[in-house]
Amino acid sequence: MSELYQKFQQMDELLKEAKTVLVAAHENPDPDAVSSVLTLHYVLKKQNINSLPYLPDAPSKNLSYLSGFFDIRNEIGSLNPDLLICLDYGDFKRLRIPESLCSGKIITIDHHIESDQRGDIKILEPHFSSTAEIIYHWLKYKGISIDKDIATCLLTGIVSDSGGFRHVSTSSQTLNIVSELLLKGVSLNRIIHRTLISGKSLNVSQAWGEVLSKTQVDPETNLAYSWMGVDDFKRLKVRLIDFDGITNIISAASSVNLGLFLVEYEKGKIKGSLRSEPSGGRDVVKIAKSLGGGGHQYAAGFQQEGNIDEVLKKVLKLV
Repeated sequence: MSELYQKFQQMDELLKEAKTVLVAAHENPDPDAVSSVLTLHYVLKKQNINSLPYLPDAPSKNLSYLSGFFDIRNEIGSLNPDLLICLDYGDFKRLRIPESLCSGKIITIDHHIESDQRGDIKILEPHFSSTAEIIYHWLKYKGISIDKDIATCLLTGIVSDSGGFRHVSTSSQTLNIVSELLLKGVSLNRIIHRTLISGKSLNVSQAWGEVLSKTQVDPETNLAYSWMGVDDFKRLKVRLIDFDGITNIISAASSVNLGLFLVEYEKGKIKGSLRSEPSGGRDVVKIAKSLGGGGHQYAAGFQQEGNIDEVLKKVLKLV
């Protein structure tokens, strides 16, 4: 923890010099990305620092209970920040920040393994459950009091990225943090409902039904896979973020819990999501990296150009 605290000290030195800070996370933001951005935004405002919470895509409205949710902007505009704080992204291009703004100071806080992250300070902790868990330790280091609003944000990130405490990254430390946050009066039931089991609109439910009904298992690799083509993607009027969590269900069809979901969100542009479990012994981040992506040992993603069949063949060969 001492090395982590040294980086926190360096981070604070940059914050002392900053008047305007852009706090950003990745495209198609999951709850960990959204809650991490909002936690830092909330704290920086309390310190009288001009903070802009930025996400390149609009987050799910299921997360509107988070404090500061309606402060989030999806465009940077003419802002010229003194400092960028980039969160939970793995691959820098997923932030969609104009290169003209990247010549200044950058801090990265991320629980993805080292990949294409940038920064004068890079805080990378892949053994943590979430980026929210890293930010919790920063707050404790600084002695910042965690109120109910902050606790709600942090717990949302931890709950969602740990899969409701089911993923291998859930440690005894994670559960101790959760216990402390619950003492702030946060409703765990509400967070689980909003992030893991919240109701889906009719078109999203239909999209999930179509994807799951097409699931197949490759007999040679035990890879369970499914897909959605661009015509169906447009017909059902869905977004990439609407499929958050579906690969976990697809992977359950595999005897080694190895799953792949491919979606052609634009003609010739494929996004792939890979999942596995420790019992299966498959390191999916190696596959994702071979395709220009990244992530964790048991949860990773990538983007490719081509069609569904071409990308599927690439993945099967790598598996």
